Amino acid sequence: MKRIIYVIAASAFVCGLSTITGCKKNYLEKPFGVSFNEDSVFARYENTQKLVFDMYAHRPYYLFLNLASGNGARLQGSLLECATDFGCSFRLQPAYGTHKFNAGTVDAEWLSNNPLGEDVYGNHYKTIRKAFTLLERIDEVPDAPANVKERIKAEAQTMIALEYFRLMYRYGGVPLVKSRLNPGEDEVNLPRAPLAEVYNYIIEMLDAAIANPNFAHRYNGLEFGRLNKAFAYGLKARAALWVASPLFNTATPYMDLPGHNDLICMTNYDPQRWEVAAQYAEEAITYCETNGYTIVHTPDVELNYTISYQYRPNQGNTEAIWATMQETNPPMNTWSPRGAPFNGHMANMPTLNMVAKYQNKDGSYVNWDIPIVTPPNDPTYPYRNLDPRFHQTVMYNGLEVYPGAIFDNYDGETASLHGKNGPAKTSSQFAHLVRKHVFGYEDRAITKATWQPMCMQMRLTDLYMIYAEAMNEVLPAPDDRVLDKVNAIRARSGMPGIPSGLSKEEMRSRIQDEWAIEFAFEDYRFFDLKRWKMGDVFKGPIYDLRVIKKTDNTFEYTKYKYEDRPFFEWYYLHAFPPSEVNLKYGLVQNPGW
Repeated sequence: MKRIIYVIAASAFVCGLSTITGCKKNYLEKPFGVSFNEDSVFARYENTQKLVFDMYAHRPYYLFLNLASGNGARLQGSLLECATDFGCSFRLQPAYGTHKFNAGTVDAEWLSNNPLGEDVYGNHYKTIRKAFTLLERIDEVPDAPANVKERIKAEAQTMIALEYFRLMYRYGGVPLVKSRLNPGEDEVNLPRAPLAEVYNYIIEMLDAAIANPNFAHRYNGLEFGRLNKAFAYGLKARAALWVASPLFNTATPYMDLPGHNDLICMTNYDPQRWEVAAQYAEEAITYCETNGYTIVHTPDVELNYTISYQYRPNQGNTEAIWATMQETNPPMNTWSPRGAPFNGHMANMPTLNMVAKYQNKDGSYVNWDIPIVTPPNDPTYPYRNLDPRFHQTVMYNGLEVYPGAIFDNYDGETASLHGKNGPAKTSSQFAHLVRKHVFGYEDRAITKATWQPMCMQMRLTDLYMIYAEAMNEVLPAPDDRVLDKVNAIRARSGMPGIPSGLSKEEMRSRIQDEWAIEFAFEDYRFFDLKRWKMGDVFKGPIYDLRVIKKTDNTFEYTKYKYEDRPFFEWYYLHAFPPSEVNLKYGLVQNPGW
């Protein structure tokens, strides 16, 4: 992956293969001027490799991107969970992009065509063009071995499928390009294709990649971060899950788009789509487990979860299917607590809505509805018995983040008792802070080791959850096929299994909670709530805890309502950039925008 990052920075000459937008050009066109001879890229394998690496320039990544460079970052360092019931960004910093969702002030161009927004629509087509260029010309490279050429073809096909999937779940049906377009020869003013057609093409490209015997199940070492066959299998299951879910699997879309409903839904409800999702997930699980992927299961249940999302395969992560990385040793100011010794900005804070989802180790729940008073000098008392995944995901009052660094996030009954990270001293906001993605930083604070945070894109537990959710919808009531997959994930962290005997509806709710817990602050919940068509959950009410240290050294934790939030029906799918729609080549805007 370091090699990929280096080459992206060093090979600017290949950017001419990317498309750009201008006042009269859409995202599917090439720029007028190209500063290199494309033939030279395919004259030598060394040059072709640079284009392969450049194909990853816009790979999905939601952590720390560009923060070190000072050029800003997606959502300015806030995470999409903070635009759901699960989080909030620091209120005194209006630049955090998630505030726009929570205030109902999302601007369409910012949302879909701004590096500081949620997505840059045109980047998907830049990547697709690079992938098609490789797919169509790789056979011309004289010094590349035949098996390497075939591998690159499968990699390009998987990348094309990935980019169309990333477009599909944000926008629905999109312009569907099935080759490298040549302006002047090909029609580039393409209309949106129906949702079903985009989905079918995703599956077609993935099937082609999977059939390639030169596409490996995993790549390690310097090639860790390259797409692989296990991911192609998994992406089939993930795409099938999306079209089986309520947002798309319906004859009645979330809003009417007269004459074009096939762009935003499948135009009918078909229960067989759940069966297909279960089938694809089962095939993916079988392939992965046959090739050495397995649930992390070391004796340390307090660390297994962290291993699964933050460790690399050569460090014992047997679950990681594909992950992306960006900066080395990024600054932690945006993520760290306010106040000493952290002196951070507290950008991403979990709500009590999220914390309340976690069970105790015996399967019970903490009752947050009544004030909790701790024993003297025992601030971590309410959290002591919670799911180990909680402790690896959330910072809470009294936590020793690393030796000598205590998170004292409370106010005192008297001013002299105020905590050094609490609201009175630092204007901090919520009682909790995200710990999940800063594990490596905590370790570096101790060891001074190099840290490169990893952004997990798929692990084996994704496939278990897809299978469990789909099978629960297929069956009249959940059986061991559903329970076994979910409970295997819970067992990894020493949690008891979900009991048998639940109804389909009860199990659906438990599965949704497991998605939320297992993939907290990994860019899932924002889109999961949409595919489940649970827009009202975004509205809240949003709850937090008020933490007070008493003069007798006890701590009182009291639930309070922080706010309600808007959610508009048109938020279910992104807007296409108005600057692109206004080119008037027939791009139909999603309803409401």
